[in-house]
This record gives sequence, C-alpha cells and structure tokens, in this order.
Amino acid sequence: MSLIDHPKLSNHLCIFFDRLEFQVSIGIHQHEILQKQPVVVCIEMYFPLSAASPKKDSISEVLDYDTIREGIRNIVNKKHFSLQETLITEISKFCTSQKNVTATKVKIAKKDAYENCDAVGIEIISWT
Repeated sequence: MSLIDHPKLSNHLCIFFDRLEFQVSIGIHQHEILQKQPVVVCIEMYFPLSAASPKKDSISEVLDYDTIREGIRNIVNKKHFSLQETLITEISKFCTSQKNVTATKVKIAKKDAYENCDAVGIEIISWT
C-alpha cells in the first residue's frame, strides 16, 4: 500500500521499484551461508513535486532510476547478511540518502525460505 495519501506527502511524487530480484547471500542456516538465494526488493521513494518535476525533460533534473538499482545491487553483493533486518536497514539508508527524498518504504522478502510460503520478509518506512 502506497504512502502517497499520507498528509506529510501531499504534493509529492512516488517513484517505485516493484519486485527487483537479486541473488543474495543471506541467512543464518548453513545452507543459506553456502548458497545465495533469491530476494525480492520493493521500494517506494517520495519526492516533493517541486523537486521531481523536470522543466527541460532531462534526466539531470530528476532521480536516475539506474542509480537506485545499481546502488541496491552493490549493497546486496558486498557481503553476507545474517539477517533481513540488517539488509533492509542498509537499503533504506541508501534510499533516504538520495537528493530530495522525503520518505521511503522498503520491503524485502526471501522467496525460498519455506516450502509452504511464497515469501518471508520485512518492511520499513523511513522519513528524512
């Protein structure tokens, strides 16, 4: 569910990434330590319309989506994460550090954690 209706976010634009998938070294069990597993990342980033409305239709005026995708790829590939809580905190800090971001919502999920469950994950909302 989007935060776009939140009173603090009136006159904001939401840029989102829906179900980015990465192979991540994550978990506390031996099989998780030995082999990467699929993790899905969903992100919402909120920007004031005044900072997210290009006047010249130029990428230099707005957030370059590639910056976020590559930044997350770098985070998930830099080390083994024992906990999803640690990974989501790093992703959230990266997203909120981007220019003009007012708030972010990040959700991550391990797809293969349990055989009788589509995914197990966590979600965090951060305000700048």
